[in-house]
Amino acid sequence: MKRPTGIAFAVLLVVAFASIALANTPPIASFEVHESDGGGVTSVVLDASTSTDPDGTVVAYQWLYGDGSTGSGVTTTHTFPTASMYTVTLLVRDNAGASHLTSRTIDLSKPIAPSSAPVSSSPVDVVVPLDVPVGHRVGQRAPAFELPTFTGESVRLADFLGHVVLLEFWSSSCSACQASMPHLEELRAAFADRGLIVITLTVNRNTSGEWQYLLDHGFTEFIALREADPNGRPTMQAYNVSRIPHAVLIDPQGVIRYTGHLNLVQNDMIEELL
Repeated sequence: MKRPTGIAFAVLLVVAFASIALANTPPIASFEVHESDGGGVTSVVLDASTSTDPDGTVVAYQWLYGDGSTGSGVTTTHTFPTASMYTVTLLVRDNAGASHLTSRTIDLSKPIAPSSAPVSSSPVDVVVPLDVPVGHRVGQRAPAFELPTFTGESVRLADFLGHVVLLEFWSSSCSACQASMPHLEELRAAFADRGLIVITLTVNRNTSGEWQYLLDHGFTEFIALREADPNGRPTMQAYNVSRIPHAVLIDPQGVIRYTGHLNLVQNDMIEELL
């Protein structure tokens, strides 16, 4: 039998490793909610130790508390600002880079049952079209990014593969952006329970007032990010955004399905992607 040449052997290795990567089974995010001892009615313990990974290990746990703040770790204690309802989201990532997220709405105006069952859902089997080029146009794969929240936690676009993502470039100093925010919240509220992820990315160099604006107006369920380089604005450039507000609708496979003004994003556009 003829032995493969060096190039052919390298190709075989690439194919073999690609097959292994594609065979990775995503983790399953799951968490329990418990009352915090001595923390008051608005303080809870969130425990993600029930999260599992069938063929590896969970290496990262990220919490979105639903009140505008974030956290990390297998377990975390968090104090909410008021005894109201909050949607807590847990995102887990395994040692092969796959991720899964799950959400649960908790009502702090009522006692938390000690027998709270772990929350979980089946991870989505995502096939990323690697033959589709990365770019900023409709039909191209959305450029990857890893950006900080206002509290310094890191969020990757790749974490939300398997979910429809609505990415909004904005600034609190932009009157058109302010006018579009209620529509963004309407879309989030309409489809959040079906997996829609809304990410806001401020392009303002002075971010001190951006998060406060979202808090003051009750827009606390967005995943609020900022540019790591507020001067160069590399994410804005990667998506070819020249003016704001600007929305990008990304399908579960990471492909851009709409890019333009947020007001043109309607329910039926999201509905057909879910």
